[in-house]
Parts: sequence; C-alpha cells; structure tokens
Amino acid sequence: MYLVFDVGATTIKYALMTGEGDITEKGKVTTPVAKGQGVDDFVSAIGNIYDSYKSKLGILEGIAMGLPGQIDVKRGIVYNGGGIQYLHEVHLQELIQNRCDNTPVSIENDGKCAALAEIWKGNAKDVKDACVLVFGTGIGGGIIRGRKVIHGKHLLAGEMSFIIDEMERSDLDKLPPGENLMETIRIPSMVQALPYTWTTKHSAVNMCMRIAVAKGLPKEEVTGEKVYQWVREGDELVTNMLEDTYFSIAKMCLSLFVILDPEIILIGGGISAEPDFIKGIKKYVTQLKRLSNVYSNIKLDTCKFLNDSNLLGALYNFKQKYNLLDD
Repeated sequence: MYLVFDVGATTIKYALMTGEGDITEKGKVTTPVAKGQGVDDFVSAIGNIYDSYKSKLGILEGIAMGLPGQIDVKRGIVYNGGGIQYLHEVHLQELIQNRCDNTPVSIENDGKCAALAEIWKGNAKDVKDACVLVFGTGIGGGIIRGRKVIHGKHLLAGEMSFIIDEMERSDLDKLPPGENLMETIRIPSMVQALPYTWTTKHSAVNMCMRIAVAKGLPKEEVTGEKVYQWVREGDELVTNMLEDTYFSIAKMCLSLFVILDPEIILIGGGISAEPDFIKGIKKYVTQLKRLSNVYSNIKLDTCKFLNDSNLLGALYNFKQKYNLLDD
C-alpha cells in the first residue's frame, strides 16, 4: 500500500492507495501556513499521518506527493512552492524520508501530477505525447513526451500561467510599480491591472474575479457555477467574458499543437466538469482551423479525472521514479 498526498496551500489531502491506483481510504488536514509555521511543521504534519497508517499496517511501500511549485523530481527539491513559500529550496524528499523510517518518497508538481494521471489511466492512456491544461487558481498542467513529463532546464515547462498574452509595447508603461507582480494576482485590483498574462485573464479563479469586478460584486459571490447560471439567464456581460476565455484557450491550443505536435490536448480543472466549457473551446478551435490545414489533426478533449487526479498522478510519478512500471 502507498500513502499519497495532494498538497495545497489550504489543505493537505491524503489517501491510502493500492499499486493500481485504487483508493481504500482518504482524509485531509489543514496545511500549516499560519504565521510562525514553517518546514518543521509541514514535515510533522506529513509524519503524523504516516505514523497513523504505520501503526495500522506495519509497513508502507512508499510515499508519493503532489504539491505546488517547481519540483526537481530527481533530487527531491522544491523551488518557489506556490502558496507554501517556506518550502522554497527545501530538500523535501530527504526530509520526509528521514522522518518516515526511510520509506521511499517521490514529489512532483501538482499540475504535472494531473497530467500523469491522464497518461496512466485517463484520456491520454493510449498515447505517448500529450499536453494537459488545468484551469484552477492558475493555469497548470504538463507536457508529456514518451509518457513522461518534460520539466525543462529551469523546471518551468508546462507552467502556462506565465504566458504573456495580448500585451502591447505601450502597455509596459501601465504596469504598477514593484517586482514579481504575479505574486499579487489574487487581489482583484491587481487582476484588473495585469491583464497581460494568461492566468490573470483566463484561469478559472481569475476569470471569476474579473467578472466579479465587472459586475461590482464581492469576489466570494462569483463561482464557476454562478457564471454559468448567469450565461443561461442571458447575461450579456458574463457571456461575452466567458466567450473571450473560450477564444483565448482555443488560440492557445492551436499554438501548442504546432509547437509540440501532441497526439491529444486535454482540458482539466474543476471548471472542465461543466460540459459547456469544452464545447465553447471546441467551437472556436473549429472556426480557427480554417486558417490552415496544419491544424487539421488537432484532438481536444477533457481530462477524465478531477478531484483525485493529483493523487493518482503522484502515485504514477512514484512508480516512474522507482522503475515500477512495465511501459
């Protein structure tokens, strides 16, 4: 049995899983990100969950983890860390392994875990090359080549959030003062002030935030479900903003297709559970394909897995890392 973690800035989800990816038990705890908490608290939280299963099972075959940040999978090091900034440059694999009786450990970026889940048992299980886009707080995912994630020299391959989109040279003068401006994208005023990266305009969370600002509502009142309710009620403002998102994603999919030439592009994240989301994207892909025959073989679909994708992909990453796969 394997102990698998899906770590977020708010919650650490965990599951006891078989080697085939079946979940036999799962739960969650609060991520230790309160003021004064740090690496030791994080490792302790993981260790306490490990201890509870060790007392019941006696031994675990491995610990697999998906978490935010740029991850050096081979060396087990986290860079940046998303909403868990104290994990930056932490040798997390080694720390957890030492805490958990030298049980083998693997770590991988959460978006890339979602991509690996699709390659293992999802809608990319029959292909070798794929591109997966996950729309949530940001726009993550992974580029799969030969059924393995491409990480790149700086571990940034597949970090779609940071693609610069629809920016003119004159817009440079409109940027607010300061450095590392992307760290402020959860603030409504900054989302409006930085409409130049793909995530500030079209991640699920920021799309809802932009709609909230446009309608003069608190950001907490605008969810994906609410957006689609407004569209079905004929709200012209929301409909146009959602259509802009579809169009942007369609353009990006065609660009990724000619850059990477994947066998399939998959769209994931919670919002992808809404059938009209993929329908809207495909509508514009179909229209844009008229530009050239080079786009004719593009294949687009939704991800098979939603809530448990990071768990499943983290386990697949473990099996790849420790050579436990036949493919």
